[in-house]
Amino acid sequence: LAASAKKMTEIEYYIVDVFTSQKYGGNQLAVFVDFENIVSTENMLKIARELNFPEITFIKKSHNNIKFDVRIFTPEYEVPFAGHPSLGTAFIISKYLLPTPKDSITLNLKHSNISIDLTSTNDVDNSDFIMEQAEPEFITTYKHQEIANGLNIELDILNIQKPIEEITTGLPYIIIPVISLEKINQIKLDSRKVVEFLTHKGKYKTNSKTGLSTSLFFVTEETFEKPNSFNTRMFCLENENLIEDAATGSANGCFLAYLLKNKSPEISAIVEQGFQMKRKSYINLDGNLKNDKYSLKIGGKVVDLSKGKWKV
Repeated sequence: LAASAKKMTEIEYYIVDVFTSQKYGGNQLAVFVDFENIVSTENMLKIARELNFPEITFIKKSHNNIKFDVRIFTPEYEVPFAGHPSLGTAFIISKYLLPTPKDSITLNLKHSNISIDLTSTNDVDNSDFIMEQAEPEFITTYKHQEIANGLNIELDILNIQKPIEEITTGLPYIIIPVISLEKINQIKLDSRKVVEFLTHKGKYKTNSKTGLSTSLFFVTEETFEKPNSFNTRMFCLENENLIEDAATGSANGCFLAYLLKNKSPEISAIVEQGFQMKRKSYINLDGNLKNDKYSLKIGGKVVDLSKGKWKV
């Protein structure tokens, strides 16, 4: 009987918080090490649903400890690129999978190869992880009234001096400037209304070119904490429900491109996100625009929480 019992395969996984130096802040991530390629696409999605974190990653292959094939899943679908999962995965590779940490590693993601630099290889836990994002694509500009009507929010919360733009560096976001911290704190959105608006614009997963739904990124120049330059909130649709994200590297890359295009060709800033959710996150933006080329660097710290075995 024992011999015929199917052996349970286990793979290692780690849980980290990204864009924070404090436990239980930032954005949650689980990183699975699957060099044997045991877990199918279907099961990767099932694991993402089981954990119900904003995203999880699977490290599928190491190319001479320099490049790593990585796949990223939300509880809804696989995504071609994401920010906090890239940084958190680079942290796990640097701390646990390499003989010694390197200054830079590359993740082969669906959308593009992302290189991630470490500021401190001799102290991974206190290092900043900095990713360079792909060239931005400026998809479309929206009228303020169109956004107010479409999302069912008051026009007077929007900063009408600043454009509303949809931008992608792998995942699409509509960047929506808000006049004050008070107003950004009060934002309440109706999932059905947002689905309707995105569907009408051809930006919902069922009718968008990429099969992905566009997300919403609200930004204001008023902050909770003095050293920070912007307060932001990100809302995305998951299985028809709007959820808020505590720290979004991909959205901040798009926001950095927005600032370089609309504000100044050189930007260095700290963004606070997740404050409204009681998960304080700090995202470092560094970028420049030269000869129509965007350099978009998004960085932050990672906190190690837990490791375990997952029965596959």
